[in-house]
Amino acid sequence: ISVGASAVALACLSAFTVDHLQPPPGAETWLFFDGVCNLCNGAVQFVYSGDSLGRIRFGAIQKHEDLLKSYGAGRYVEGGEEALSTVVVIQGREVYTKSEAAFRVLAQMDQPWRSLTALRVLPVPIRDFLYETVAEYRYKVFGKTETCTAPSGDFQRRFLDYDR
Repeated sequence: ISVGASAVALACLSAFTVDHLQPPPGAETWLFFDGVCNLCNGAVQFVYSGDSLGRIRFGAIQKHEDLLKSYGAGRYVEGGEEALSTVVVIQGREVYTKSEAAFRVLAQMDQPWRSLTALRVLPVPIRDFLYETVAEYRYKVFGKTETCTAPSGDFQRRFLDYDR
C-alpha cells in the first residue's frame, strides 16, 4: 500500500473516530498531568501548540488534588493508589486516563495530530500497556524538576490555576 493510500485511510478512520471522542456540548476538556515530569511538561507544550482553538485547559495534578477528588479521580493524586501514574482528562463529568485520555486530547487538536485517533482501533490492553511502559520509565529517560513548572504569557491563560 502506498503512503498516500495509507494517509487517506488514516484520515477517513480518524474522521469517524473523532466524533465519538468529543466532550458533551458546552463541556471543556481539562488535561491534568504530572507537573514535575519533563516528558509531561513537553507533552503539554505540544498540545498547546497543536490546539489552535484553545479547547484544552491544563493543570498539574499536584495543584488540583481537591478538584480531582471531587470528580472521583483521587486515586491519581499524590498519596492515591495510582499516584501520578497517568494523565487525567475530564470532559463534563467523565474522567479518562491512560491511552483513552491521550485519544480524547488528540481529538481536540488540529490536523495532522487529530488523525492519530485512528490508532484507537488497537485493543485497550495493548494501548494501555504501551502507555504504562512509557509512564514507568519517564523520569529515568526524560528526568524531572523539583517543582511544577510555572507557565507564562499566553500559555498561562490556558491553565486552570489562573483566571481567564
